[in-house]
Parts: sequence; structure tokens; C-alpha cells
Amino acid sequence: MRSVTMAVSPTQPGLTWVLFACFVLFPFKRSAELPLLIMAVGGVILIWKNHRILCRTSSAKVFTALFACIWLPIVTSLPDSYGPSKSIGTALSFVRLYLAGIYVIWILSQERQANFFARLLAILAAIWVADALIQALTGTNLLGFSPAGTRINGFFGETNPKLGNALPVIAPFLILSLRERPVLMLVAAIITGAVVILAGSRGGWVSYGVVCIWLIFSETQRRCVPLRNTAMVALLAALIGSLAVLQFPAAQQRLDQTLLLFSGDEEKVDQALSNRWTLWKGVATMVEAHPVNGVGARAFRYAYPRFSPPDDPFISHEQQSQRKTGAFYAHQIAAEVLTETGAIGLTGLGLFYWLLIRNWWRAEAQIRTRTLPFAMGLLAWVFPFNTHPSFYSAQWSIMIWLMIAMWCAILFPLTDKPHHASA
Repeated sequence: MRSVTMAVSPTQPGLTWVLFACFVLFPFKRSAELPLLIMAVGGVILIWKNHRILCRTSSAKVFTALFACIWLPIVTSLPDSYGPSKSIGTALSFVRLYLAGIYVIWILSQERQANFFARLLAILAAIWVADALIQALTGTNLLGFSPAGTRINGFFGETNPKLGNALPVIAPFLILSLRERPVLMLVAAIITGAVVILAGSRGGWVSYGVVCIWLIFSETQRRCVPLRNTAMVALLAALIGSLAVLQFPAAQQRLDQTLLLFSGDEEKVDQALSNRWTLWKGVATMVEAHPVNGVGARAFRYAYPRFSPPDDPFISHEQQSQRKTGAFYAHQIAAEVLTETGAIGLTGLGLFYWLLIRNWWRAEAQIRTRTLPFAMGLLAWVFPFNTHPSFYSAQWSIMIWLMIAMWCAILFPLTDKPHHASA
């Protein structure tokens, strides 16, 4: 086993707090950019001082390969972009995510730091859940925010309904921190699930459901409990929790809307999908016109009006320029990547998933156990059979790529042999 030593000790606790600040500040729109900038600068310094070591490090190699799968198609989309300045800005801004990711791999290189950070995220998840429950019961959260319309939204405020998509990403840290206390673990899973339902994002419902399914299989295997028994308990708990939550009219309305998917009527299906069926028909037309490198990363809104009917509900005009625009993105990760970066991007996304799966299964069982909450949090966001927030957006890309970097850091500690990685 070869030991890899960096120029600066990664055990300084202040460095971990900078990473944690990104998650604490995530609900407050772009405020997470400040700690991210600090980490990006740290990444530049690390690469400058330790580039030879990083080139031999499994975690850095895998992270670089995963990043290249997504970033290179963004670059190839530039020549045909319908919003050149937007696409160029996206390509350049993504570099900061790579640099920050190298910083993350460094500071989580030791097991003690990784465990400490996992506990911090567990505490943060508990705070988000408690705050959302207070908002559901009293009408305001700890900061005095009201719900975002009919959605419980906690710290995310009244105009930024993202709790339902963000909570499933950090919920595994809370639930798995209680794995030695099965009753508390089950209670935490039920209460967190209730908050996810009240947050009103059906994509968040799917994300959290995927996490719970993985948890059931993982804990059943670890405790040598018959899967049937565990599944029955989990199903009963989910049923009781869902029935309780559905006493809230907003949650009941979202469920009723979702059930229209099975109506067999195209208009009702479109209603169930919040007009996304109409949106995806426009996506198909855009892909047909630009199959190779897409319409440009983050240029979807500018291309959309040219490929949709005049009465499309997503068509609008920018206030200042009066330029006609459409929906901001495709609301589904594969559709977004294919539309904005074409077949090149979809190929990169396929390689991205392949690298995630291959490296996960090749890791030792003990390492996978340590990495489990990070892997679950990552899957909650990138699970392909779901609707998604924008994969390329400035705010969501911070959470996505920090989670990917953390996954790489824990799966391949800096003391691991380089050949453990498949990149």
C-alpha cells in the first residue's frame, strides 16, 4: 500500500468547515459561491504544488475522468450555441467546480476527516428537517420564512422551492448516522420522508424513494434480516407516514395531479407532468435539428422558441431585450444533456454513469460501507429515471460536483493504490 503525502496537512479543521459552508449556504441562492471560490483557489495551489502526486492518485484520476465526461461536451457545444455568451460562461465557470473538487479530495483524504464531515452533514440534514416541520406546523420557519406557495420549503425561502430536491441528497447522512439504533433510524427515515412529500417536488419523491430502497437492501444484507420482513416493516411505515402527510391539501393535490398520468388522455398526461409533455415534444424537435453537439450548454431557453408552436405555454420575452425565450431547461438529465450538448454529450453522460458504477463495484466492501451515504446522496440527484433540476445550473452544479468529489475522496483515499481506479 503506497502512502501519498501532500505538501500541506489536510487535518486542519478549518479546511473542512469551508467545505461545509457550501452546504450550509446552499439554500441562500448564490452565497455558496464564496466558500466555493476559496476551495477553487486551494485547488489551484494543490495542483501547482502536487500535480505529480495527483496524477498518480486514484481519487483525482476518477474525478478528472468524470468531470471530462461532462465538461468536454459543453466545450464542443460552443460553435452552434444559440446563446454563445451563456455557453462560454458555463464552460468557464465549470472549471471552478473541478478545482474545488480537487480541494475536496485533499481535505477528505483521511478517514477521520471524512467521518467528521459526514457527521456535519447529518446534523445539517436534521436541522433542515426540523426547520421544515416547524414551518409546516406554524406557518413560518426559524428564519420567519413562509412556505413557497403550497410547498414547505424551510431555509430555502418563499421564492426558491428547492428543499424537495436538495433534502434527499443529504438525508442519507442523517439516516445512516443512526444505523446502530434501528428504531431511531426508521423514525428519522419516516419523518424525513414526510418533509420531502410536503416539499411538493415529485422529482424529490422519486429521489428519496430510490434512497430508501437502497437503504432497505443495504441494511437487510448487513443485519442478515430476511428481506421480506424488512420490506414489510418499511412498507407499513411508508404507508402510515404517507396517509398522515396526505391530510395536507397541497400534498393531496400533487398526488391527484400525478395520478392523471394513468388517464390515457394526452392533455391530462401533460397536466400531470406540469406541461412537460409539451416541453419534451419541443426537445425532440431540437434534437432532430441539432443531433451532434446540441443547441449549446445553458442556451436551451434561447433555442426553444424556434422549435415550438407560437402558443406554447413556455414562450415568454425577456424584460430588457424583449428577446423571445422559452423554458429554461429540459427538466430531465438525459434530455437536457442531449438537447444542449447533443450525441456527444449523451455519450459523455453514458460514460459518466459507467465510471460511477464500475468504480463502485470494484471497490472493497469495507470501503463501500464508508462511502455509502455519499453514494446514496449522489444517486439521489443523478438517478436517470426521474425529472431533474438543471444539471448545468450554477447553483445545482455546486451540490452535484461537490458530492461527486466527496464520493471519489472516500471511495479512493489518498493512501489507496493507483490501480484501484477505472478511469
